[in-house]
Amino acid sequence: MQEKSHLQRLIGFLSIIFLAGCATLSQEECVRGDWFGLGIRDGHAGETNSRLYEHQKACSEYGIALNNEAYFAGREQGLWDYCRLDNAFRTGLEGQPYRHVCPPSIDALFQRYHSAAFAVYAARADLDRLDDELSSREYNLQDKKLTDKERARIRHDIRDLDRRRDQLRHDLYYHERLLDDFRREANSYR
Repeated sequence: MQEKSHLQRLIGFLSIIFLAGCATLSQEECVRGDWFGLGIRDGHAGETNSRLYEHQKACSEYGIALNNEAYFAGREQGLWDYCRLDNAFRTGLEGQPYRHVCPPSIDALFQRYHSAAFAVYAARADLDRLDDELSSREYNLQDKKLTDKERARIRHDIRDLDRRRDQLRHDLYYHERLLDDFRREANSYR
């Protein structure tokens, strides 16, 4: 019963945090009204046009209207920086999504480079998770209270995880080589 009470409090706390985080702008930011600067910031982050609607909704709560023209001018300038090919690699390796905000002339290439970098990010994350799971199983194996059958099951799990880790390392190596090839290709465009 006490566990349920803790869970209810946790859900309530997380709900408050979530609802507080829904507004994209504070009242101070809305009053300041640096729509061009806000557009640059959103462009640098690779945000879509729908981000403007979220800002409009946040500022409307304070009775403040956005300057759409200034925002879009700033966003366009920010996107020029965001849509550099080296940024496709950086954002992919950081695990950030690509929202197809770059001009059509570069979108497909940006997507290809971003996807290659994101595949490296995902492979590393998978390998990290598997290493954590493997460490946990190895730690569990030290428990003196385990039966022989339980130890055998854990050893079997560890062997399976080792095989999976070998496959993930191979996948990571493949994705890193592909990423290196794409980086060389991108450097040839300079």
